[in-house]
Amino acid sequence: MQSPVTRSADRRRAAYSYLLLGALLAVSGCGKLYVQDIASDALDPSNLADTEPSIAVNPRNPDEVAIVAFSENWTATKGAPVWKSPDRGVTWRKVPQIVQPGPGVFGPGDQKIDFDGDGKLLVAELGLGGGVHDYVYRQTGLPDAPLTPGAAYGNDQPHLTVDKYPSSPHRATVYSPWLDFTLSLERSTVSWSTDEGATEHDVGAGDNSSFRNRTTRIAVAHDGSAYVVYKTREGTAGAPPNFENAHFRVNRSDDGGVTWTGLSAAGVPVNGPSPVQTWFTNTFGNPSKGKFARARSSDAWIATHPRRDEVYVAHVQLDASGFGQIYVARSNDRGNTWTAHRVTDGTHHSAYPEIAVTRHGVVGVLYIDYDDSGAATIFTHHFARSFDGGVTWHDTVLQSMDPTPIGNASSGFLWGDYEGLTALHNTFYGVFTGASSGRSVQQLDPIFFRQKSCRWWWLWCWFD
Repeated sequence: MQSPVTRSADRRRAAYSYLLLGALLAVSGCGKLYVQDIASDALDPSNLADTEPSIAVNPRNPDEVAIVAFSENWTATKGAPVWKSPDRGVTWRKVPQIVQPGPGVFGPGDQKIDFDGDGKLLVAELGLGGGVHDYVYRQTGLPDAPLTPGAAYGNDQPHLTVDKYPSSPHRATVYSPWLDFTLSLERSTVSWSTDEGATEHDVGAGDNSSFRNRTTRIAVAHDGSAYVVYKTREGTAGAPPNFENAHFRVNRSDDGGVTWTGLSAAGVPVNGPSPVQTWFTNTFGNPSKGKFARARSSDAWIATHPRRDEVYVAHVQLDASGFGQIYVARSNDRGNTWTAHRVTDGTHHSAYPEIAVTRHGVVGVLYIDYDDSGAATIFTHHFARSFDGGVTWHDTVLQSMDPTPIGNASSGFLWGDYEGLTALHNTFYGVFTGASSGRSVQQLDPIFFRQKSCRWWWLWCWFD
């Protein structure tokens, strides 16, 4: 039988061991990175490019993950697919439930996926036929049943988010930003709906009085405020080839999307009064050394802290390094003032940032850079995390590839204008279009990843 002194010493050693384990977990980010190609020869026999993917996680059941990409079109008799996993991305199946929204409508075009606060699936889709129109699809039956398309609205580049917060005065409001090309100077516009897209209300959210708008992205805060980021395209004077002058502006709606004047009519530029230079090119890469992408609507993303009045914008900025770099701007006062820090290391051109925030404040950024110093251009997907609110960053390579020998990798559209990143509780979930693995034919596929990430409160991370 142990003496009281011995038992006390054992307890101290155990406590020190737990503290050491906690420190190690905090340093390591409290979780291994899991990466998987979700396609297979059986699920994707046509070797489709699976570009422009989007990802969502069911807030009522975090095991359930859903992805959309360009992975088959709808027809009059069969829906376009939603990729679904019941086990946090370990196994996948393809469910054809995005139906043709009307006779003669071709698609999907641009698309974005989300779940509402009750765990029901929603998808925004662009369709072509008699013009360009968007549709929000909603779940009205069982999870795998055909989704129901709502009213036609909008124009190009629709996105989607749903207010899931139980305390929000606008809970269940569905927001879909899009770009109105029917105007002489295209304008960032947001459609809002309180019946999950059955009816839509279109409201201008960007300032196009002097400059064209582009790259409209949206996020909802815990208090029900909705934020958009967009850029004003301000010409190429003084900019190097493939870049243009721009302001990245954030505006806010405090009334469920009815008005977008919470930060003035034009919004607040996250970089201050002077414009920055950002990508506007069809040749992201080096055309003399292989295939290349386009980067025109792929330079900004927005996210909010699930519990605090913090807003984050990831964006591209050409800086003194001579390369287009990824920056993250942070606001602690609901978008009124901003402070920015660089995510990337200043050694390669970078673009396509997506951003998300865990409930304990870890910030994640998914982005792509390229290296053309060798015989072929190598594109690399990165996932960077910040544990101090965006000041310093820890970078992980997800995949590097040369797309030249990949048959379904098309110059100008290697992955489209965006990919996918989200966070639920303390875990990041992402998807990017990358080189396949385990396929009989090498091709582009949707590549899923997840990583649990905490700060020093490592026990919360383990049990969350």
